[in-house]
Amino acid sequence: MNAQNTEHDWEEELSKIVGDPLAFQIGYRVRRFQDQTRQLKQDGEQMLSEYLRYELDLLPARSEVEGFNQAVTELETQVEALEARIVNLSAKKGF
Repeated sequence: MNAQNTEHDWEEELSKIVGDPLAFQIGYRVRRFQDQTRQLKQDGEQMLSEYLRYELDLLPARSEVEGFNQAVTELETQVEALEARIVNLSAKKGF
């Protein structure tokens, strides 16, 4: 269900007061303002992310995070294998 369908239709109410053409223009401008605000927010987030990543070198690149996660997974696998070997050797020695 669309969010506009669940909200009160203020544009319809406004058209009863100022008429359809003016209510449409106001609604159009409000929607355009909302779209521009949303776009500014997205642009600002992207600019901040790029500034923190490239200018200040505070954020790792996605590939660096993925590489780190892969290395951690490999290390976990190696630790589990080592643990299994220790358990196996302990059982053979009678510990």
